[in-house]
Amino acid sequence: MDLTRRRFLQTSLTALAGASAGLWPLASRASEVVDFSLTARESLVNLGQGPEFKAYSFNGQSPGPVLRVREGQSLRVSLKNSLPHPTTIHWHGLPVPNPMDGVPGLTQAAVPPGGRFTYQFTARPAGTYFYHSHFGYQLDQGLYGALIVDPARPQGGWDREEVLLLSDWVMADGAGPASPRRRPSGGMMGGRMGRGGMGRARAGQPPGEPYYSGYAVNGRVYPAGEPIQVKRGDRVRLRLINASSATSYDLALAGHRLTVIALDGQPVSPRAFDVVRLSMGERADVEFVANNPGSWLLAAHDTGRGESGLAVPVVYAHGANRAPRAPAWRRDMRLATYWDLAAAEPVAHPPGEPGRWYRQVLSGGMHSGWWSINGRVHPDSERLRVEPGDKVRLSYFNRSMMPHPMHLHGHFFRIVNPRLEPERWLVKDTALVEPMRRLDVEFVADNPGQWFHHCHNLYHMEAGMANLVAYGPAAPPSGEKA
Repeated sequence: MDLTRRRFLQTSLTALAGASAGLWPLASRASEVVDFSLTARESLVNLGQGPEFKAYSFNGQSPGPVLRVREGQSLRVSLKNSLPHPTTIHWHGLPVPNPMDGVPGLTQAAVPPGGRFTYQFTARPAGTYFYHSHFGYQLDQGLYGALIVDPARPQGGWDREEVLLLSDWVMADGAGPASPRRRPSGGMMGGRMGRGGMGRARAGQPPGEPYYSGYAVNGRVYPAGEPIQVKRGDRVRLRLINASSATSYDLALAGHRLTVIALDGQPVSPRAFDVVRLSMGERADVEFVANNPGSWLLAAHDTGRGESGLAVPVVYAHGANRAPRAPAWRRDMRLATYWDLAAAEPVAHPPGEPGRWYRQVLSGGMHSGWWSINGRVHPDSERLRVEPGDKVRLSYFNRSMMPHPMHLHGHFFRIVNPRLEPERWLVKDTALVEPMRRLDVEFVADNPGQWFHHCHNLYHMEAGMANLVAYGPAAPPSGEKA
């Protein structure tokens, strides 16, 4: 981050104005413009295990640098494209203004090779987010990074905080798109960490999910990564971000339970679990108390991949020389689900039935490489028309044998939970719809524009599982694929 003379002067003047008006001091910081520069380019990637290979990066690294701002500050990011292909940046989870959303052909023209684009928006609300390219398969080539928006009023209580970005990798030049090995469509193992079958896309059909050769935490495959060092009695916060293209993870910390304190950046009533599930695009803030000295693994449930499984050691002082212990997976382990959690504080929700209600049937993958919503594939899918102020319900019916993490740009939605009052429904932006299940969400149309709505399995999205939420009169589908 560059602290420019302009930013210094702006901050100083704002602080003086705030002091003369008797404002709370942090209000002056909220008006700062915080500048970052990102260059997308091809780089050599080394995950610490396996071969060095060519992939895409931000500022020469994958994941890209952690961008951190305070809630209410203006985030300005200058993107330079040094790739041989166009690119964009999407700010996953943040309800930014429509022209800043980073979807090529919908909210902006893609940034051409050699081109530049500046994104600027107010960073709110506080939470754990990430940024990534929304052009083609570039997410699966390494173009992503963490974005943290800290609360305007500082929060304490943790002795240590770690940002852990999870990703799946094909360790070959070109990464995921270059993989010659593909999982068969509709396979039961698809979308969950584990072994997949092998297959190839039929002529004229999009490629299926690749067979991944490594799962990384902050760009390092276990055991190459840095351990999390703790002291007995520490209260530790982990910001977990699943930036993977096609892999979900069931995570557990050996010797400890994980207390979930936020999902998709939004606070929940704290509750402890043995296992936390994170699908593509989801984030979870969890905490634990370091009350069991030793050397342990925070790891994903592994179905036989051995050392290439996703893991990071958690090591107490004086325990560095011990081999870390993996979780002992048992059937009676308590898994955190949407139905076990509630918003930390009541969130206003319009009363009554939704003004608009859209059925979204998710299907595909059986004897076909295409994935659809209501039998149609993007860009020929329907537009979900809304007007400002509408309360909108989306009813997902997953008629396939694979899970689908559904993500809505520009908005938060609430998970419809008949066990709770609507004011305590979970607030999220990505929700996993399990195979052969139904899940309902509701949102308020409070951010005008045309917004992408899609499965966050990259290979399902690129194979058609997407449509648009469009404000204003209904319009024919766009002819350009986002």
